[in-house]
Amino acid sequence: MATATLERFTLGSRSTAARALLVLTIALLLVTLAVRPRLFVQNLIGGIAYGMVLALIALGLALILGLLGVVNFAHGGLFMLGAYGAYEVVALQALPFWAALVIVPVAVGLLGVAMEVSVLRRLYGENPIIGLLATFGIFVMIEEAARARWGGTPLTFGVPPVLRGSVPIGFGQIATLRLVTVLIASLIIVGTYLLMYRTDFGLTIRAGLQDREMAEFIGIDIPTRFTIVFFLGAAMAGLAGVLRGAEVGMDLTIGFEYVLLAFVIVIVGGVGSIFGSVVSGLLIGIGVFVGPTVVRALGTVTGIEALNVSGIGSVVPYIIMLVVLLVRPRGLFGEEGLLE
Repeated sequence: MATATLERFTLGSRSTAARALLVLTIALLLVTLAVRPRLFVQNLIGGIAYGMVLALIALGLALILGLLGVVNFAHGGLFMLGAYGAYEVVALQALPFWAALVIVPVAVGLLGVAMEVSVLRRLYGENPIIGLLATFGIFVMIEEAARARWGGTPLTFGVPPVLRGSVPIGFGQIATLRLVTVLIASLIIVGTYLLMYRTDFGLTIRAGLQDREMAEFIGIDIPTRFTIVFFLGAAMAGLAGVLRGAEVGMDLTIGFEYVLLAFVIVIVGGVGSIFGSVVSGLLIGIGVFVGPTVVRALGTVTGIEALNVSGIGSVVPYIIMLVVLLVRPRGLFGEEGLLE
């Protein structure tokens, strides 16, 4: 009786805190929109584009983690290979950027398959820390291979002239490359949802997760299907690397940086939730771009100079994760009991 009362009190407290936080967030956004409308809209657009790339990375990680149960730290290395692979295709092999959008994700996906078949297939059902250590080792190997092939200095590659302009939207403009990134990421996300939840293939994958022995007994080739899922997750990481590399370039730090962000996004969205990864990616992407603008606008309104902090955008994802887990420990759309 006392335990049930305590649980109801805790849930009520979390619900109240969530509503208060939502009201405060809306109020801060309205203040920012009133003080710096043009900058707010520009950063909102940029945050959506960035969030779609993050969602694409996290979606691949969520498929592997949620469906296969492997904490795949090597996902960051696959993302990094996507960026460097695009540099290889466009800058060194002089092929069109459009070719890189196809060649590189497929190549990274095949590398992911090799990784899954040779190493990770032996770890399904084992302690997750074993998979984490194995994939961390693979990540280090990928990073050193990239250093040996492309060096340690930052690199960039050119994009077609059609992607170098901008498109006017409302108060501001969005770079054509960012707009294309949003469109491509949206198509991949919708396609992944339809594949996993509207096809027999997705049904058999979920059946294998619920009861692998029974699924194999009725003739479903579970290992092959899991390998296909791993290919899709790795290819998404490679595609995200191509798109991000085209916009900002690449160096050897991006693999570690983005795999940490991907894990944050998966945790915030809820482990195992495809929809949660997309929502969380957008939330964090917008937060990274809009958060500093909100803080500076608040500093302008209140006259507190200390609020004009540089570099605050880099800690926004972790602030969001902390707040979400305090209010909802299993993430925004996670299954009950998974993280609690």
